Amino acid sequence: MKYLKYSIPFIFLFFIIAFSCDEIQEPFIEYNGQCGDASLPVPIKQILIEEFTGHECGNCPRGDEQIELIKSLYCDHVIPVSIHAGFFAQVNPTGKYTIDYRTTVGNEIDESFEGSVSVPAALINRQNVNSDYTFSVADWAGKISEILENEPVIDINLDLSYSDSREIDIDIDVVFIKESDDALMLSLYFVEDSIKSWQKDYSLPAGQQDIESYSHNHVLRDAINGTWGHQITIGQVNANDVISKSYNYSIKPEWIIKNSSIIAFVYKSETKEILQASQIHL
Repeated sequence: MKYLKYSIPFIFLFFIIAFSCDEIQEPFIEYNGQCGDASLPVPIKQILIEEFTGHECGNCPRGDEQIELIKSLYCDHVIPVSIHAGFFAQVNPTGKYTIDYRTTVGNEIDESFEGSVSVPAALINRQNVNSDYTFSVADWAGKISEILENEPVIDINLDLSYSDSREIDIDIDVVFIKESDDALMLSLYFVEDSIKSWQKDYSLPAGQQDIESYSHNHVLRDAINGTWGHQITIGQVNANDVISKSYNYSIKPEWIIKNSSIIAFVYKSETKEILQASQIHL
């Protein structure tokens, strides 16, 4: 059994707070110029970065480098996912780029948000500017800094158990820190790190731009509860309310469990804006 975030003392404290007042009292942990630590017994704001990429996109390693830089600055405040979709993610069966990282969910997200039009590009909590959801590499850090000015309104707790049969049970508690009247959706991703295969990189000299053992990280493998997830609220929810969901999922034989993780996130049904995300490693 794996458990993330809440220790026994905090559970006790949570019930004291919950039953002694109408809502959880401030302050909450928000961005304070330090690395985010999701293991702390109080919520932090966590932002989902959905990066569109492709193994034949020679500029996409710059996106991966930016993700690593952002992670070093913000740590658990950011959760990256790499979505291989579009022209540069296609497979060349007679060449080097024979592994297909595309997925049904990735293709559907790409089609909805037009993410692969100018890779590398990313969705940042699926916020939009003038109906444009994708941000270029140069804008990622600034957008994240802007979002981190807002305190978390939801916390997501993940509890996992799995067996040798590669069956995994996922229990999720969505804890409302503040009241909400939005229709909300819950989505779950399965992602895998450290996948070695070819990647094109235009920063290298001519004739050396095909990297044989490039490390493809936080690769989207599947959406556990469908591309758009499941609806969890349709109206008023009070502070301290908890909505619980459970899922069972079969991990494919070719995916390496020790390099994988589950990502859960809650977003507004109407606008698609993500309110909170969480990640737990297998």
